[in-house]
Amino acid sequence: MTACVVVVGSINVDRTIVLDRFPQPGETLLATSLTESVGGKGANQAVAAARSGASVVMAGVLGTDPEGDTALRALQDAGVDCGPIHRFDDEPTGSAWITVASGDNTILVVPGANHRWTDLDLPVRDDDILLCQLEIPLQIVELAASGPGRFVLNAAPGRPLPNELLRRCEVLIVNEHELATVSGTELSCDADPEAVVSASRMLLDRGAHTVVTTLGGRGAISCTTERALYAAAPSVDVVDTTGAGDAFCGVYCAELAAGACRARALRSAVTAGSLAVRSPTAQGSYAELTGLDTSLAETPEVRTLFGS
Repeated sequence: MTACVVVVGSINVDRTIVLDRFPQPGETLLATSLTESVGGKGANQAVAAARSGASVVMAGVLGTDPEGDTALRALQDAGVDCGPIHRFDDEPTGSAWITVASGDNTILVVPGANHRWTDLDLPVRDDDILLCQLEIPLQIVELAASGPGRFVLNAAPGRPLPNELLRRCEVLIVNEHELATVSGTELSCDADPEAVVSASRMLLDRGAHTVVTTLGGRGAISCTTERALYAAAPSVDVVDTTGAGDAFCGVYCAELAAGACRARALRSAVTAGSLAVRSPTAQGSYAELTGLDTSLAETPEVRTLFGS
């Protein structure tokens, strides 16, 4: 039986405000548009994995409000199995307020029902890929990691993590800011590969098996104790970076579930991230992931930084 991607994570309704530039503190600006869409790192990653062809199961928490109905319908329409999703009458569905200017974004999240979780019961097999993020209570992430499945953690939003959790990570996925936070190091937003590898090694020493760092438009680096791989990103016109990291995570895990090697997973995930920035909103850009194999031709081959 083919391995599944089982996502344990947040589900939100996103409200995206587009501006010509970001406001300064105390400043009022007129926005050019306001759109509403389904988001949350967990939901985004589940949809990205499903759009790229994986069998996906989503565990999450929603309110019984109209926003929860909208989110559930969007996941089901994307082909995600929503059986483990629970709904509560006394909590609103999570929401995120996203501002976009010049293709970049800032995000404020109101967790709502996402922080209501107290227990977890998942249909996970040993060969399934179990993907979590940190927009849900850490105790739920730790509970998921302690069960069966190949555990992948997207440590976003970044926070310090216990060594016990890191030791359970077959793959830890971070961006540069999150790598700095989790490793306790200082990294610039355009850190050179040597600095990324050095910080990654600190997390490998603490127990993580593989550390993957996304570098935005520069691609991504994957590190193990034996070798480091670099996948450069294709040059694209950026419309909205919202959800690009989630596209990366979802497709990376879809490739692992399909039995792909780490180099193939890294290159496919970088390609997915580049596709996701070409259209507005997060899940609104994931339709292109169905043509991922064709788009791979735009992405340079993975090269080895060290090891063999």
